[in-house]
Amino acid sequence: MRRWTGCVLTALALWCTHAGAACELPSPRDPAKSAPVYRVVMGPSWAGFDARAFMHDFAGRTPQIEGTIRVSDADRLSDAEACIRMDAASLDTGNSTRDGIMRNDHLETARFPTIDFLLKAVDGVTRQGETWEFTATGMLSLHGVNREIRFALRARQEGETVRLTGRLPLRMSDYGIRTPRLLFLAVDDEVMVSFDLIVKRAQP
Repeated sequence: MRRWTGCVLTALALWCTHAGAACELPSPRDPAKSAPVYRVVMGPSWAGFDARAFMHDFAGRTPQIEGTIRVSDADRLSDAEACIRMDAASLDTGNSTRDGIMRNDHLETARFPTIDFLLKAVDGVTRQGETWEFTATGMLSLHGVNREIRFALRARQEGETVRLTGRLPLRMSDYGIRTPRLLFLAVDDEVMVSFDLIVKRAQP
């Protein structure tokens, strides 16, 4: 049970910065210590956003997420490491025309194919039963811009997996993304990013 605490606290993570490479962590800081590795289960995991426009709200989602998590000691979460990556070009809003514009003109996924998060710290950990709540701080790489973000997470142990969920607001202009327009109506600059990740311990 305790081994999941570290996994729970580090996994979020909506996202490394090297396009095309796998989302892998560097070698352990202390090779002498055993550090279990956990990975995001692609398929049931997803991340996406909700956008607002006058009389025309819409959402985008993708299940194309990978991630690697490592923690050497569940009682020393300052040593936790996590890297989460999302395939930006797979975001789907249910409208192919809108998707093409979003990918080509706004996210520019040919130049910036992934959205990455590299964990830097966790704090504010609380637990009630099989549910943990905590705060993650890390570097978000989106549209060629790297910015530190901080957000709250909730995790729940479900058998051999842990489910991580959270929401955080992001301003497109902070990442150099032009505000989309639908006909003559502009989409709000701020979007709400959400995620639902399933993580499982990797086999040795």
